[in-house]
Amino acid sequence: MADWQRVTAAGADFELKTFEVGTMGNMIYIVRDPDTREGFVIDAGFEPEKIAAEAGDTKVQAILITHGHWDHHDNLDALKGQLGVPSAVGELDQDLLHSRPDQVLVDRQELPFGKNVLKAIHTPGHTPGSTCFTVGNALFSGDTLFPGGVGNTKNQTGHFFTIIRSVEYRLLSLPDDTVIYPGHGKPSTIGAEKPSLPEWKERGW
Repeated sequence: MADWQRVTAAGADFELKTFEVGTMGNMIYIVRDPDTREGFVIDAGFEPEKIAAEAGDTKVQAILITHGHWDHHDNLDALKGQLGVPSAVGELDQDLLHSRPDQVLVDRQELPFGKNVLKAIHTPGHTPGSTCFTVGNALFSGDTLFPGGVGNTKNQTGHFFTIIRSVEYRLLSLPDDTVIYPGHGKPSTIGAEKPSLPEWKERGW
């Protein structure tokens, strides 16, 4: 089992659990209030039994899907059944799921859990409805922003100019000490990634 990490930063006080599922390096994140244990699961690509076990006694409010690519939601229905909670995804990605979501997310939507609030940021480009989430100094960036670059746009749902605009104006404008938790791989910070923006623009990926 993964360990809970206590995060106290930028006016927030929450617990965070991070772990990998499947064979594609997909990261799952669970955030919860340390007092009420209300929280959210972010993404649901693989191993629903493992995700449910890691959630443990968390009072999961919803499963939040960062975007509509299958490796981030393929086992969503199974996980919903195990946890007995609703699902939510960005409005423009709802048709990419295997079944209709219970809720659709819009830009700047606030998702409270205990004394904390997770905020949705619409960041189109990897997919039309890609959504990142932020609380305190944590940014859950899905496949929009990674250490070393933006998400893949060489696919049916991608558009490079759009993702660069999303990253530049919606994400890199966050404080430099914001920790990036991507949909695959290891964390980084806004401060570490921001200087590379001109290089990403020049290379086109």
